[in-house]
Amino acid sequence: MKSIFPLCLAGGSVLIWGSLLSVQAQVITPLFPETSRTPIPLPPGQDIPTLPIVPDPRPVPTTSPRPRPLPTGTFEEISRYFRDLNRAKNLARQAAEIANGGLQRYRAEASMHGAAIDAPFEEFADAWIFTFRGGEPGFTQPSIETQVRVDRRTFQTTILYNGPIRSLR
Repeated sequence: MKSIFPLCLAGGSVLIWGSLLSVQAQVITPLFPETSRTPIPLPPGQDIPTLPIVPDPRPVPTTSPRPRPLPTGTFEEISRYFRDLNRAKNLARQAAEIANGGLQRYRAEASMHGAAIDAPFEEFADAWIFTFRGGEPGFTQPSIETQVRVDRRTFQTTILYNGPIRSLR
């Protein structure tokens, strides 16, 4: 016994074994018909378990990020700038990871893993200087500050400082 596999054509027609049948209307039945949107009441005396929200006794001071001027130029120049900045950020983070014993012993702050434009850096004509913090894997308070210079032409990294945190941001 042969199976019938219809072939749908443009204009609502179906071709089955060489014969052309015209389809008059198509009705789509939803799998899950809409039900009323009234909320389901909970039985009396039952609570939904939730975790309490407790404020942190050590609030982190808010610092507004300094707005950075975005590069101008052609699409290719802007793309090259962000590609190079991202490469420099990654090289700076990797230099800090190596200097502090590898990923088993050190992790850089989250901003060194995200978008390069959000990383803590200063821009100069010949280099970028990244100043960031880190600590042991899973840290809540960073303990190490690292400052790395990345040359814009050669991408050579130089660790300018790697030690206890020097200042607050």
